Amino acid sequence: MSLGILAAYLFGAFGGLCLFIVLGEKPFGIQIANAIVYTYFAFWYVFFPTRGLLDKYSLRNKTVQQQIPLLLAIHCAFLTSIVLVQTLCFAMESHLPSYESTRRGRRETTLYVWVGICFSVVVFFTQVLVSRKILSRSLRENLDKSASE
Repeated sequence: MSLGILAAYLFGAFGGLCLFIVLGEKPFGIQIANAIVYTYFAFWYVFFPTRGLLDKYSLRNKTVQQQIPLLLAIHCAFLTSIVLVQTLCFAMESHLPSYESTRRGRRETTLYVWVGICFSVVVFFTQVLVSRKILSRSLRENLDKSASE
């Protein structure tokens, strides 16, 4: 099982890299590639065990299936915030002073790119933790309800 999960992560990382290369220069290409990669990894981190988050949530479980609409709504909200911040950062680039948007020497990326990356990572792990908390709480409540009957 862990070899399969490793293969899925490597496939996602390689596929994501290819997406960013192919779509990178197109209008809204970065946002589209980021939305696809974000959704892919959010699915894996929410439903499968990872380091530090060892619970596994089966999509075959009826209680988990009942939470899917809520999880999709949460995912859409978090994804919208990331795409919005990225779009605003790209729109601000032309209004920044030249020393902020110029790449110098070994410094390949500008400050606003790092802000966007850090924001995306924080939002990603917040979504994963919120979603896993919802799933664990609903499974625990269902277990308590069935135990009391």
